[in-house]
Amino acid sequence: MAENKNEIKFRLTDKFWWWVSNLLGLVASIVLVISIIVSLPFRKYKSMTLRYAVRIISLCIILAVIFSIYIYYFPQQSPEFGNDTKYILVYRGDTVYDIAYKLKQTGGISSEFNFILFSKLLNYSRKLKAGRYAIEPEASFADIFGVLTTGAAVPYNVTIPEGLTVKKTAKLLSGKLSFTEDDLIKACSDRILLDSLSIPTKDIEGYLFPNTYNFFFDESPQSVVSKMLTQFYANLPDSFEQKAKILGLDPYEAITMASLIESEAMLDSERPTISAVYHRRLKIGMRLQCDPTVIYALGSLERPLYSKDLRIDSPYNTYRYYGLPPGPICSPGKASLKAAVNPADVSYLYFVARGDGSHVFTKSNRDHINAKNRIKRNKKLGIFK
Repeated sequence: MAENKNEIKFRLTDKFWWWVSNLLGLVASIVLVISIIVSLPFRKYKSMTLRYAVRIISLCIILAVIFSIYIYYFPQQSPEFGNDTKYILVYRGDTVYDIAYKLKQTGGISSEFNFILFSKLLNYSRKLKAGRYAIEPEASFADIFGVLTTGAAVPYNVTIPEGLTVKKTAKLLSGKLSFTEDDLIKACSDRILLDSLSIPTKDIEGYLFPNTYNFFFDESPQSVVSKMLTQFYANLPDSFEQKAKILGLDPYEAITMASLIESEAMLDSERPTISAVYHRRLKIGMRLQCDPTVIYALGSLERPLYSKDLRIDSPYNTYRYYGLPPGPICSPGKASLKAAVNPADVSYLYFVARGDGSHVFTKSNRDHINAKNRIKRNKKLGIFK
């Protein structure tokens, strides 16, 4: 499993030296101002007015330094910020003005002008990095510049559910990370990347393992794909290839079988039984007749499947073509991968959904038709059994 925590994308030594450099700069500035004032030759000024003017100017400089220190090191948040951590997204190409506006909108700062001024004076405007950043309650300008200049980005905690296609996974991630859907889809068919991970197929449908991940906002699609593929192999059941071979399948076919099981099953307890139905159909040369394969062939429908849809001429249409489809139709989870090579010891050939997530399994077509009719009658009565 991926670690489920808010990691910080920078080294602790970076933060230490950032604070040390700021502290040394502050001390040096105060020492310099005091040294100048102490060394002023007040006695050489014959005019009392001029001496008072020098003292007043010196006092103003000290007050200005103290005031600047107060603004920089003490929280300057708006009252509406509240007690909860807020997050801002800094895109590549964002200027200090863009960032100041975002911070002001969240209440993280009360003055855009002050933020921009300090950014310019301290030469931070060119050091602000892209990413997703956490702005804590009571965060000062010093704290905010600290995370923005060291790249202390906070990752998104993203859960990829079982049964998603590559396209749906890309859509889910593009809504949170900086790349587009097309960027991830292209990465999934990047031959150099796939070869480096020993993926022999033309794309990686079925290999994007469903799990909870920590992805950074500016993470590349190649990095995301690599992490998900690593999790796939880390969670592949023991002896997967050997068990698949015993069942007459190669590893890719076994993954395809797992995707069919994933698309049909809602209960873990039923996955081995659904697996047994499909394996038995393959063994006797019977069409698999898996509805989700037709849905996949039609581009992932968002409507009910109609009878006319079952006539589509596609190698993924298991109502027209015998055997497994050419490849996986979704990303299976660990339970479905396990069920694909560990079918239950049963002789069922049919199953029909009750409507509550469970299925009725039968051995003959007559019993299957009777089960379908009974379920239809029960649904009208609001009964699921």
